[in-house]
Amino acid sequence: MKYSRIVALLGLSEMVLHSNLFGGKPFAKLSEDELEKINAALEEKDTKALEEELAAGKENMASIQDAVEQALEHAGLEAEGTLQENIVLLGEKCREYGDSKNRHNFPENNGKDEPTNGLVGGYLNPEDSHNKLINNL
Repeated sequence: MKYSRIVALLGLSEMVLHSNLFGGKPFAKLSEDELEKINAALEEKDTKALEEELAAGKENMASIQDAVEQALEHAGLEAEGTLQENIVLLGEKCREYGDSKNRHNFPENNGKDEPTNGLVGGYLNPEDSHNKLINNL
């Protein structure tokens, strides 16, 4: 059937095309009964859940926008353009931070540091009395 999706959407049994008298393009027209049927079908649809979902999505987008703006402000950047452009800007700043060697707060650890203060494994002190007792048994 031609235009099957439109027929299904409108709830019709078939789509009837009419021709012009002077050979123009065919056109469709709806009777009053068909219009009432379409109107009734549209009124039956409950769109409340869809409207709630749309409102929740808008709220979510607003909170994401606020979070990105706060992150930009924290990074010392200015918001410019769309949300996607701002996220890209934050990503570039994060890469800049990651590539930076200015880490005076975080000493590098190669995993081969010697235990400090005579501790074994970083926590066991062989000089404690309970550890000496085990060695004497």
